[in-house]
Amino acid sequence: MKFKFSAAVLCMTLLLAGCAGSKLKLLDWTELPKAQYTIPPFAKNLAPFKIALDPGHGGMSHLPGYKRGPTGKEESVMNLNVAFFLKEFLEQVGAKVTMTRVDDRFISLRERNEIASRAGCDFMISLHHNAADNSKTNYASVYYHLHPDYSPASMDLARQVYFGLVEALRLPQVANDGLLTDKLIYPDGFGLLRTSKIPAVLLESSFYSNPAEEKRLTKLSYNRREAYGIFLGLARWAAGGLPSAKLVQPVGIARDKKPEIVYEIADGITERGGRGARQLLTFAESAALKIDGKIVAAQMDMRNRKLRFRPDSALTNGPHLLQVEVQNLFKNHNLPRVDTLVIAAPATNIAFETPTQRLPGDGVAMMPIRLKLFDADQQPVWDGTTVHLQTNRGTMAPAAVQLKNSSAVVYYQVAAEIGPAEIIATADNHSDTLTIELAAPGAQRVLSGVVVDDSSKAKLSTATVMVDDSLNALLDANGGFFIENISPGPHKISAAAKGYASESRIITIEANRSAVVPVRLRANLAGILHNEPIILDAALGGNESGDIFNNAITAANANFALAMRLADTLRWTGANVVLVRENENGMPVPARIEKINQLAEGWYLKINYRRSDSDSLLVQSTIYPANRAGEQIAAAINAAFARLPNARAILKQNTAVPEVNLTNKTALEVIIKCRMPMLIARDLSALLEGIVNFKRAAGNEREE
Repeated sequence: MKFKFSAAVLCMTLLLAGCAGSKLKLLDWTELPKAQYTIPPFAKNLAPFKIALDPGHGGMSHLPGYKRGPTGKEESVMNLNVAFFLKEFLEQVGAKVTMTRVDDRFISLRERNEIASRAGCDFMISLHHNAADNSKTNYASVYYHLHPDYSPASMDLARQVYFGLVEALRLPQVANDGLLTDKLIYPDGFGLLRTSKIPAVLLESSFYSNPAEEKRLTKLSYNRREAYGIFLGLARWAAGGLPSAKLVQPVGIARDKKPEIVYEIADGITERGGRGARQLLTFAESAALKIDGKIVAAQMDMRNRKLRFRPDSALTNGPHLLQVEVQNLFKNHNLPRVDTLVIAAPATNIAFETPTQRLPGDGVAMMPIRLKLFDADQQPVWDGTTVHLQTNRGTMAPAAVQLKNSSAVVYYQVAAEIGPAEIIATADNHSDTLTIELAAPGAQRVLSGVVVDDSSKAKLSTATVMVDDSLNALLDANGGFFIENISPGPHKISAAAKGYASESRIITIEANRSAVVPVRLRANLAGILHNEPIILDAALGGNESGDIFNNAITAANANFALAMRLADTLRWTGANVVLVRENENGMPVPARIEKINQLAEGWYLKINYRRSDSDSLLVQSTIYPANRAGEQIAAAINAAFARLPNARAILKQNTAVPEVNLTNKTALEVIIKCRMPMLIARDLSALLEGIVNFKRAAGNEREE
């Protein structure tokens, strides 16, 4: 027995000694293992998803140095090759894939997001490769928009895809912070991520500016390896399950202003079955309800899988946006979904606003009536409320109207009768009555009508109407006007509106008859620039005077004078113009960029005079590389200047102009190099011609 025990100990000792003597063989991190593109079983969870793949760039092969590696290989080709392979992997597991481009063509950022939206995609992966001045730089990174809380579902995607890339490519450098905010690149982030309506991340998988990496990226086998890493990241994300929140109460329109709001919560895991199927596998504290962007104190009922909230104070009538966020056991968030809750307490009071309550019963007089509806709390009712109108004398137009901004304007035309006329307005089974006294014709006359666009017949509520150059008519939201107690005889009626040619004519008011006069205005430049948002910026200013011309005018003053005159002219055409530098004082470049980025819409034009000792004119337009809209504007402006005698125009695409490079708008700088500024005769005319031609060409493209 003793011998046997000793033998056993000896065997164990030898075994342990053997284990201790062997060494674990570690491969170099950058040594790529043999490619084995197996599909893991959990990848099947990608099947329900519609995925947008966005191969970055494209259509810029004509630009020699644009997005190219050391030997001239194009990033756009690398992006597209990876996208095709990734599409193949995803479709093998049943996912539906939409590509924003499938060849070397330019697709704008807006179009890319529209393509994804039209296809009903659940999320977007934008595929890119990076570049740096240091040719040794080479690591993977994934960008998210602004901050992690902006889109939690995007962060879930970003985490898994990032590590999938790192493991697949085994690049020599691994960033300490591989998940990066796009604010590091632009103050307002990447345009694609900023305007995306679905979760989206942008990958910079590696650096094509690294010579060795550029060589690898030209090989399809390497592109497939990269795609496989992204695929595995997406598969791991989907394997974690996607929680969801479904609004189950209230359904439709709520008449109660303090409704109980109930969401049904699913974790995306237990629905697959398994031992935890009876539990709700979410973090209870993660469930949050937002109403109109503000978090409210909703309660999570884990047992019944419900998130509940009843407001303490009444919600206002109208639509409210509801959004729930919840995180499951695998720390995946639900895909963003916004539900609309409409509060529509019934109307209990209908108020009538009229310019008068006495009209001539001449069968002609017409008067606008503004309706305002209130609920029992004397709060404005929902805009979706419909009001029905009727009268015992005369006609109502329209006979039924839906509120806008809690009110509506209707028109009452009198009957050829004398006596009280009752106008009854009904909404939500509640009625109120307005009484109008119809007087004998001749004792009173009114002038009314409507101002419309001569071409489109659109009603112009922003117009002004005057009678005899002194009496201002009241205009309503429909472009209708009304003048009470107008005297018989001839009168001059004048109308004007921004972007339209003024109109004047003589009308004659009969002694015993009111008049209804239609007014038609003709749009300046056929309305091609109506409501076009344009941001103008005069370079320099303050202590930065710039070049001095022979007449002692500085470039700063010339820039401002041209910008002001161009702004006035563009407003005449109906454009919506904003001046960045509004006076002759200086304005730091960061302040200009901040102001531009805060504007909701518009494209940016920076005007900059430079002195030249030559009699020839040189115009240089600078845009951000590959900005197609900027290129079209610059081409139109350059063409207008190039038609002038002894003039030429050139286009530059670079990132040397901070206002062009760092704004979230289409932007360009126009430098006018000349011996002397010619604000009106030359420069203003050419800029206006270029802007008009750009809009005309853009309109033709849309029609085609």
